[in-house]
Amino acid sequence: MSANHENKMGYDTWSSFYDDYVNPTVAADDLSFPSQYSEVREKKVLEIGCGTGRHTVRLLAAKNQVTGIDISSGMLKVLNQKISSPDLTLIEGDFMTHPLEPRSYDHIVASLVLEHIEDLSAFFSKCGRILKKGGKVFLSELHPERMAQGIFAHFKDQKGSEVHLKSVNHTETEFRNSATQSGFEILKCKTVLGDPALVKINESWEKHLGKPMIQIWVLELSQ
Repeated sequence: MSANHENKMGYDTWSSFYDDYVNPTVAADDLSFPSQYSEVREKKVLEIGCGTGRHTVRLLAAKNQVTGIDISSGMLKVLNQKISSPDLTLIEGDFMTHPLEPRSYDHIVASLVLEHIEDLSAFFSKCGRILKKGGKVFLSELHPERMAQGIFAHFKDQKGSEVHLKSVNHTETEFRNSATQSGFEILKCKTVLGDPALVKINESWEKHLGKPMIQIWVLELSQ
């Protein structure tokens, strides 16, 4: 069974309770990532790994035309039930293999996706092909220090069994090299630490105070 198929099955299982699942990584992302793409308004945006629409709803509120792509039919079903908009197009598929028109998007947004992409060079190369010149990629990812510790996407299913999704350990150097070699300029690389706002959501997350949670990247296509 391929890693993609395993992850599709995993996210399909998670989809029915994903929005209610207590998760410090997702919470840190929700607290910090939206402000990074808040400048994106009235643009054509591709959201990779849109899931149940945590960021989709914000992008639509800013009057963007959003195309969301995700491998999980379960996640997309939940999103469809939450959001109905003529400005939203959904694609069930793998970004790495699904055909997308060159130079067709102003910006790309992706949250907690790249841990599931093995070949970062191929990922950024495809982003470069489908973006218009000067387009930006907004990324929020597990911090490399957490990846190095073996902390990746996982959840407990409704029977209480631990489900670990297939993920790949990427370093910051790998991110930088893969992005720049595909013609991107790095505008921002920001580490998000566990902070009091995170602990306010769940007191048990005090153990994350001052520790790297996610890393946010803003890249611009320069070629």
